[in-house]
Amino acid sequence: MAKVGSKVVIIGRTNVGKSTLFNRLSTSVKSIALDYFGVTRDFIYDTVAWKDAQFELIDTGGIDFKKGLDVLTEAVRERAIKVLNEADVVLFVCDGSVGVLAEDDALARFVHKLGKPSMLLINKSDSKKAQHFLDEFYRLGFKHVMEISAQHGLQIAELLDQVIELLPEEEKKQPEESLYKVVLLGKPNVGKSSLMNLLVEKDRSLVADIPGTTREAISDTIHFYKETIQVTDTAGLRRKSSINENIEQLMVKSSLTAVKHADIVLLLIDAQERELSQQVLKLLAYAFDENKAVILLRNKQDLLTDDIQADWKFDIGAYEYMLKKVEILNISCETGYNIGKIMPLVQEVWQRYSTTFSATELTVLLKEALDRTPLYNGGRRLKLFSAKQFGKRPPLIRLNVNEPAWFGDSQKSFFENILRKEYNLKSIPVVFAVCKMQFN
Repeated sequence: MAKVGSKVVIIGRTNVGKSTLFNRLSTSVKSIALDYFGVTRDFIYDTVAWKDAQFELIDTGGIDFKKGLDVLTEAVRERAIKVLNEADVVLFVCDGSVGVLAEDDALARFVHKLGKPSMLLINKSDSKKAQHFLDEFYRLGFKHVMEISAQHGLQIAELLDQVIELLPEEEKKQPEESLYKVVLLGKPNVGKSSLMNLLVEKDRSLVADIPGTTREAISDTIHFYKETIQVTDTAGLRRKSSINENIEQLMVKSSLTAVKHADIVLLLIDAQERELSQQVLKLLAYAFDENKAVILLRNKQDLLTDDIQADWKFDIGAYEYMLKKVEILNISCETGYNIGKIMPLVQEVWQRYSTTFSATELTVLLKEALDRTPLYNGGRRLKLFSAKQFGKRPPLIRLNVNEPAWFGDSQKSFFENILRKEYNLKSIPVVFAVCKMQFN
């Protein structure tokens, strides 16, 4: 059986179909696949199960051996080499429709030097052009060669069979499942990738002072209090008016999809900003609307001045109604300030997110509040007969009332405020369902 944690790494020059192949093999994580240079910069991971084996599939950024590379491209190359040295199997992808290029030849020599079990995958082999170039690829010296089409699924099952044959053997164990999922969200360059690397304690996300460095949502797991937690770093979200390219639209889609699949959102902002931007407020509202727990992290505290802090305190007064619902932690990824407090706070918020209320306590608390402060609709008094929790993560509470149509957002907010005063529900949303009480 395949070794637990076996790594299968996809390598190839840019735009040969690596991301398309990853998406074909992956069941949950999706890599952005566009015909642009350097679209994939971070590594995209997913666990692939096939027959009786399981392995970690990794999509690397395109490697370029040309000299004089820019800093970011060089960083992608170095990180790709590092992960390839840790690989158990290497899948070397070439574009069969254009034949062997100089970059392919250089990469082939590099893969041979690794001394790893490897396969040469001639992608797009179903095209008419590919038939003219096949002999070129077979002369690259690979023992295992397969003609595939990632886009059309040609030879994919046979590819997986061969990968399983090449994986190292070891006693198989059940993979660890994440107790819950945490996603990092925020505008470009607020420090999400730096924080990701600090939390997972390795260079998982590419860090550079260039907007758009992280283009895809990438995930890794950490262990905290003997529990496994999945952490996802997302692409920076820009204002809609500033999104002009398809790739940036996909970045936004990828980030918002990551939020939908998360339990807790760590919303990062730059502490140097003197006010809370409308975009940050919208991100906060979006996460709450998706019923996610939210923690606000003010990064770059090392750059904060007294003047900026004074302006911040003045500005947030207008949004106190929203900010009082969330935990706010000041941090610095540069100096490490308060980084050690993040996961304990995440754990605490997770416990609140999983809160279970007694139906009796809920009913008594909310009915007494309504008795003290009666609510009316057109002169008619609103009545609450009982309250009961029917779900958690977040808490879902059913209110049995006399007329559900009378209980709008303001009335639900009334009950939410009562709950927040009685219990510590900071950073988590509370959802109410209003039903008409049935009398027999």
